[in-house]
Parts: sequence; structure tokens; C-alpha cells
Amino acid sequence: MVGVRWRRRGLAAFASGFALALAVAGCGGLAPSGGGSSAPSLSAPPQSARGTAEQQALAAYQGMWQAYATAGLSANPDDPDLERYAAGTALQTLRDGLRGYRDKGQVLKGDLVTSPRVSGVSPDVEPTSVTVTDCVDDTAFLVYARSGELVNDIPGGRRFTKATVRNVGDGWKVTGFGVQAVQTC
Repeated sequence: MVGVRWRRRGLAAFASGFALALAVAGCGGLAPSGGGSSAPSLSAPPQSARGTAEQQALAAYQGMWQAYATAGLSANPDDPDLERYAAGTALQTLRDGLRGYRDKGQVLKGDLVTSPRVSGVSPDVEPTSVTVTDCVDDTAFLVYARSGELVNDIPGGRRFTKATVRNVGDGWKVTGFGVQAVQTC
């Protein structure tokens, strides 16, 4: 399958966390003191503005790479999903790269593996900017001629990546990023 492969927590981790949540809820005595029987509330506590910003920034970052991999299949710099997740210099960098591949009659295929984490937010309380760091693995994300032949068989590798993700009014978007040389993480 071509595209972006995401690392996910296993079902076992989810199941044990869910079981722990049920056990904790059971220890608190869920029966109302008035003797009536009302259902307990199992809603999650409200998330902080910082937590929400971090989640949305990570989603935009991962969405950007997924959109890039999809656009790379046809080397389409005008793929609308690119501007859904990227803006400013980040969007321009992605489009310029895809345009270069298109002009050479090349496309991108394979798996691009990301494992991002938030490394900073600004301001701290209600963030409008989030810094994301990653070790992008492009070992199996290769350049092909439109006819299907591999352009070269030089694999990529693990590359340190740092991105700035901002709330730009119509949502969180990657506004800038830098990808380092192979084996930098």
C-alpha cells in the first residue's frame, strides 16, 4: 500500500487503559447517596486549551505528510489537501518539491513513517504556535519515473525534522519545517 504509515498504540494498551478507568470509577462508589438509581457520568474531563492545541497541531503535521505522500503519487503541486494542512513557507516548499518532480516526469511512492511529538508551545496557556519534532523515516519513500521504473535505488533514512504549526485563523497548519540529512536521528 502506498501512502503514509502511522504508528499506533496497540489494542492491548487501549483495553488495559479502559479497564483501569472502569476500576477507578468503581472505587469511587457510583451509587447516589439519596438511594435513587441514576447512571454515572462517564464523560471525560474537559481538555485544557494547551492539550487541544497540541492534538490539533499534531493532526495538522501528520495530515501534511499524508497529503504530501498522496500528492506525490501524481506529483501534483495543486492537490487541495496540501493547503488544508500547510500554509506559508511550508506550503510553498511542498509545492515547489512536487513541481520539480512533475517537471522531471517523476512521482513519489512508498511509505513515509512519522513519529511526531510536541516539543514546545507558545504562549503556554492558550497556545497559538506549537513546535513539533520528529524522526521522519523515508527509507521506503522513493522516486519513480511516471512509467514506473525506480529512478534510483538509494534508500532514504531517518531524518530529524522540526516544524512550526500555528493556528492561522482557519485552523492549525504547518507554516514552516526543516528536514535534516539522513541518519540525523
